[in-house]
Amino acid sequence: MIDEMIRCKDLTASNEIESLHEWFYKCPPQGKVKHWKDGRSAKETAKHWAHTIPQPFKDLLVSKQLKYMLCSPEYVSTFDTNGGNGRNHDLLILAKDKDSKKVVISIESKVDESFGDTVAKTIASAKKAKDKNNKSKASERVNELREGLFGERNDNQLDLRYQLLTAVAGTIAEAKKQGANSAYFLVQTFVSDEINDNKHKQNQKDLNDFLSVFTKENYSKIENKDLLGPFKIETNNEYLSSDIDLWIGKYEIEI
Repeated sequence: MIDEMIRCKDLTASNEIESLHEWFYKCPPQGKVKHWKDGRSAKETAKHWAHTIPQPFKDLLVSKQLKYMLCSPEYVSTFDTNGGNGRNHDLLILAKDKDSKKVVISIESKVDESFGDTVAKTIASAKKAKDKNNKSKASERVNELREGLFGERNDNQLDLRYQLLTAVAGTIAEAKKQGANSAYFLVQTFVSDEINDNKHKQNQKDLNDFLSVFTKENYSKIENKDLLGPFKIETNNEYLSSDIDLWIGKYEIEI
């Protein structure tokens, strides 16, 4: 099958990315040169996606019979009205299913980089931000996100990694924006002999913990080559929708 997917900036087909140099120049990672290194997720993503579609990704979604249309690195999706940073997708892909309906795919790339701070630490940071600037809406963002994804706020959410909340919210929000009924949040992990095994295991635990809370313990583990779902949230607002089928998947690429 010929890869006809267009790599481009901000899902703009006319602003094509045709090389690793253009990938970095047009859509640099947040840490720019600091994060652009062989063996790290940003550059490995570019190396594996700039000219082809990785086989483990295709294998994971083969049963969905998708046609991949556009792919944009470092694409940002807004998921609430509180300002601040949106969801920064390592890759955001627009596709069509066999019935020509739109599909949104968000990819989070990891080697052994963490999923960031916990919800508890994010709440503490939001409180400090509020103390310094009364106009800060960081606390509102965390609270609304917890309620939007889980339907409530409780203590079992506090040890979850906040990046996973924003990732799923951003995936659903982008699906609603694009008029898609199906969305996929996929964790793409690059593995090698040089990977920090302890950090890799921590990421696996963090992903499992999020899945357990998000699915109300219907699922408590996700492994390589798993695609779980569909799931639905109960929230409907300007950005989030209960009508979208969300799938959560994981695959590994050896480097």
